[in-house]
Amino acid sequence: MPSFEALFREHSGAVLRFAQRRLGSDEAAWDVVSETFLAAWRHWQRRPAASEETRAWLYGIAGNVVRNQRRAGIRRLRLEARMVGFGLATDPTALTDEDIADEAVRRDLAWQALERLSPDDREILQLAGWEGLDLRGLSIALAVSTSTAKVRLHRARRRLEAALAEAASTPTVTEPTASLTFKEGS
Repeated sequence: MPSFEALFREHSGAVLRFAQRRLGSDEAAWDVVSETFLAAWRHWQRRPAASEETRAWLYGIAGNVVRNQRRAGIRRLRLEARMVGFGLATDPTALTDEDIADEAVRRDLAWQALERLSPDDREILQLAGWEGLDLRGLSIALAVSTSTAKVRLHRARRRLEAALAEAASTPTVTEPTASLTFKEGS
């Protein structure tokens, strides 16, 4: 049996190429390599006995990591879209400069609203929205009953709605209180 270091040296390049082909981003691919070998380290006792099966085992782990990254990215986009009330554009070339500016303002307002919430509210909203946990999953993650998770999620959503309304009504640019007048020749 090879050591973990030998396994990494032998297969990290293949796992990196596997991830690059699926994600198209070197940074994201390196994250997949890291998470794949961390999982391999954690499940070292489950590795295949035959060395020719090792790469396939690592590809299986890497495939799960890639799918998890994609799901997390989709959940993040959906949450942002819900938070700002702006649907995901199917054709990015159809967006005008004004659409892009409006979207930037909406996202900024959404993040401002999220930051106004308590850490507990942010956590339950992120677990539900970004991580896709249902009420049972929330109850396990937060170590509370399912009914408590349901109430907390409902209340956090109401507070987020209020914070979004407040953020939208708060002017981001203040009007000057006094105008400056300049004398001619000054």
